[in-house]
Amino acid sequence: MSPAPLTRDRNFVVFWGTQTLSVLGDSFSVIAFPLLMLEATGSLVQMGLLTSVMAAGSLSMGLVGGAVVDRFDRRRLLIACDVARLLLFAAVPVCWAFEPQVWLLFVVAGVASVFGQLFQITYITAVPTIVGRERVADANSKLQATASLASIGGPALAGLIAATVGVTAAIAIDAATFGVSALGLLAVRLSRVAPAASADRPGLGRDLRTGFITGARFLWRHPVLRVLTIFLTVTTFVTYGLTDVIIYQVRHGLGESEDVVGYVMAAAGAGTCLAAVLSARLRRTFGFGACWITAMTLCGLAGVVLALNRDAVVMGAGVFVFWFGLMLAAVCSMSLRQLVTPDPLLGRVTAAFWTIHYSLAPLGAAVLTAAADRFGASGPLLAVAVIYVAVVGVAIFTPIRERNPEDRPAS
Repeated sequence: MSPAPLTRDRNFVVFWGTQTLSVLGDSFSVIAFPLLMLEATGSLVQMGLLTSVMAAGSLSMGLVGGAVVDRFDRRRLLIACDVARLLLFAAVPVCWAFEPQVWLLFVVAGVASVFGQLFQITYITAVPTIVGRERVADANSKLQATASLASIGGPALAGLIAATVGVTAAIAIDAATFGVSALGLLAVRLSRVAPAASADRPGLGRDLRTGFITGARFLWRHPVLRVLTIFLTVTTFVTYGLTDVIIYQVRHGLGESEDVVGYVMAAAGAGTCLAAVLSARLRRTFGFGACWITAMTLCGLAGVVLALNRDAVVMGAGVFVFWFGLMLAAVCSMSLRQLVTPDPLLGRVTAAFWTIHYSLAPLGAAVLTAAADRFGASGPLLAVAVIYVAVVGVAIFTPIRERNPEDRPAS
């Protein structure tokens, strides 16, 4: 008997709705924090440093977050992360009401990224326990589709609010969505995951020290996850600061207003939404390898468009295609990790994967934004495109090209 549709699963529907609203708020901060930094300092380099601080916070939690997720109640962790981010984000508009403090942006961005990373690790591990492994791909498709749909209106609305009411108002809205998400999670039930044998896990202290190694070892022993991790580490290096460069190009290179920035970045949400809606169907029809390699090819071609054009509409089209490819590849790789990893290891494997492939992100964001600040955005954007094309050229000779790589066991 086939499982019931996810839309009839009340537990999943509640989880789905609260996280969609939370992503809507997150899409505000994607625009609001760089804009607030640019408004306060007028410096693209400072924007890049802020993005690097956020990446460094995520990286630090990635080293230990997997062990925490595999040890403790996942629903409570999700709620705690939401409450922490609510308080942190709310501090920015409160402080700005009295006097702007640039240092606070670095503190909030850094600490909030720690809780954000822990939330994301927990979120990924929670999905199989909510819907069951046989429905993971469909659940990821629905979650990512509505999250992307929320991010379509989010950046445009954030740009409009920033232009009319002020940038801090958008951050205040983001803070409120974390509160709603925490309340919604109180109504969600997660199946408990049996921990690994005590002989393998003698204590939390050792688990925190060795959890990353355990997850990384599993990634290395699986031939497809190993190659995916290497490729995504390279592409993340050149992608993490891309939003800052695009915002800078639209505002200063093209001379457009803040609301146009919102519209251009909303195209990213449209691309990710379409990719998420189609990802499960494309994966079933064409297989993992064809989907992932095509997605990376689209990113490379879109990067060329972003580098060579001087029109906001064309920029939006390039952003749409780039983020379509990025989301299609992301959903495919995330579902693969969830399918091949045992539940008691999923937190550590997820954390190790993200830690490794985000390890160069702070440096990449700083390098990309500094290069755009000194030489203009076109050269760095073209370099991003070349790297994506190079990854595709190598990937077609690896196990990634296989239709069903989940059938491959770890070594």
